[in-house]
Amino acid sequence: MIPQDTVQQIIQAADIVEVVGEFVSLKKRGASMIACCPFHNEKTPSFNVSPSKGIYKCFGCGKGGDALRFVMDLEGLSYPDALRWLAKKYNIEVKEREFTDQDLINQNEKESLFIVLEYAQNYFAETMAKTEEGQSVGQSYFKERGFSKNAIEKFNLGYALDARSEFFKKAEKAGFSSDILEKAGLISIKDGDVKIDRFRGRVIFPIHNVAGKPIAFGARILKTDPKAPKYINSPETEIYHKSQIVYGIYQAKNAIRQADNCYLVEGYTDVVSLHQAGIENVVASSGTSLTPEQVRLIRRFSENITVLYDGDAAGIKASLRGIDIILEEDMNVKSVVFPNGEDPDSYIRKVGGAAFSEYVKNYQKNFINFKTELSLADVGNDPIKKAELIADLVTSITKIPNPIKRSVFYQEVAKMLQIDENILINEGNKYIKTKIGENKRFEKGDGGIISPAPPLRNQELEIIESLKKFNAQEESLVKDLVLYGHFVIEKDEETGQNHTLADYLFHETNDLKIETPIFHEIYQLYKTEYLNGNNPTTQMFSSNPNPQIQDIAVSWMSPKHELSDKWNTFEIFIPKYEEMLNEFSYKMVLRIRKEKIQKEIESLINEIDESSEEDLEIIMNTIGKKRGIIKLIAEELGSVV
Repeated sequence: MIPQDTVQQIIQAADIVEVVGEFVSLKKRGASMIACCPFHNEKTPSFNVSPSKGIYKCFGCGKGGDALRFVMDLEGLSYPDALRWLAKKYNIEVKEREFTDQDLINQNEKESLFIVLEYAQNYFAETMAKTEEGQSVGQSYFKERGFSKNAIEKFNLGYALDARSEFFKKAEKAGFSSDILEKAGLISIKDGDVKIDRFRGRVIFPIHNVAGKPIAFGARILKTDPKAPKYINSPETEIYHKSQIVYGIYQAKNAIRQADNCYLVEGYTDVVSLHQAGIENVVASSGTSLTPEQVRLIRRFSENITVLYDGDAAGIKASLRGIDIILEEDMNVKSVVFPNGEDPDSYIRKVGGAAFSEYVKNYQKNFINFKTELSLADVGNDPIKKAELIADLVTSITKIPNPIKRSVFYQEVAKMLQIDENILINEGNKYIKTKIGENKRFEKGDGGIISPAPPLRNQELEIIESLKKFNAQEESLVKDLVLYGHFVIEKDEETGQNHTLADYLFHETNDLKIETPIFHEIYQLYKTEYLNGNNPTTQMFSSNPNPQIQDIAVSWMSPKHELSDKWNTFEIFIPKYEEMLNEFSYKMVLRIRKEKIQKEIESLINEIDESSEEDLEIIMNTIGKKRGIIKLIAEELGSVV
């Protein structure tokens, strides 16, 4: 357990802009920061970060919370693990006991996977550093590749012994069950009970998530074995989906943001070699075909990608396949092909970092020039092949969501291939209409781009379902208490004492019961702190461990629209809500009392059929009195009964 005072210290230290900025490139807009939401696919930013309130809110998918919740939701970390992540970032010492066997049993599966994979990463690194086989085989291989000690440590490279179950024996002794080791993709179980290490006699490349936690491994075989694949990866697990991660993103994210460009390569060694040469804004697709999810991950840090692939035919084809996916995600893409027989790793080792950067600068091409120059040699004077090339280019252009960018590229193709621009535009529009017709459920985004509406997460569906039962008057009361409870609404002229909204509400609603469970819980939390002499802040609710309380508090703190200051320019002065709290709170209490009395009347009416004559007279008199009170309240509110 992490002590509560340490928890509060971590939450207080966590700067929402710094934390979110670790994962997303934020841009300033007024008093807030904006970005495209990392939780769902969108082209127009609807994700807002409020530095003053310490919260984030996406008005597209509904996600919101504080810095701690952001790390939990984005990286899939548990509450304690997210606290540890923030504590590490802000150099806060967390004193807690080590994990015991029972602790491991008590962890949920996702937490256990993170723990066992970190153990495996340390094991492979230690094996390479401290065993004879690791030094003679693993270290020798990396030295041959020219990798320095710093580069090896930066990427946590390691080695797996060429033994049947050496890792399993060590992990089992350390307290890890064969079940969790198998789920993490570290062992396989044969013939019912024979445990075999997945990685044997291979150098190890740990794959990290954006937060820096190992989530999988890539491994390269070193001995000649025609039956064994050169590279193997961890299988898909609850925390590792290869289509959603790129190798090196944790080590590269800050450099990508600073350079506002990401170099995309194919292999692990390409990434390590470029980093070692001082080029750090580079990630790898890890040998898999590029996916939209991988591009969206990169897009968090920059809208520019430069694809660096091998100079052979396979490398060029891979580059062409990935370009349309990058364009579809509204990214700016350029491509570079290295001299035949060279890949980024071999070329940078051959010429050095400075010459490598100069080559990329001189030979990078936008996708139109890249595709056209590659194909023109084959096209020659063949009109059919030329028509196919134009159709292919038009198809790529239609992937671009931004209509201005599309227009510019249509013009460029028209000039390069000497064809009427209007013909290209018409063909592109036909293609777009065809694609729209193939899909049923869409919502329109910027530039005519059509994309599915983001699905609501289960938790949001539960909250929406419970919101249907919410009492609007109770919500208003509790919302004002949370947001404005500390505001002074009256000053006693005799004593000079200030009276806050909380003073007034607790005095006037002391006999009222808040019936909606979640509002009652928030009300009681505030009241307990208030009665203890404390002044509850909004952060107490926006950072609450109860996710439903946090979601509601963040939605209250994040109005989608705010009144513009420009009204004052036209001398139209609109009072702020907090300036009218005295009047609003008074009427709100009256409405709650009116609603409560109305329910009491309805309850009495239900008793009439089963009442005796004597009881009936009492009931009717009571109903009459209560209706009289409702009439007085209605007159005070200015409403019609």
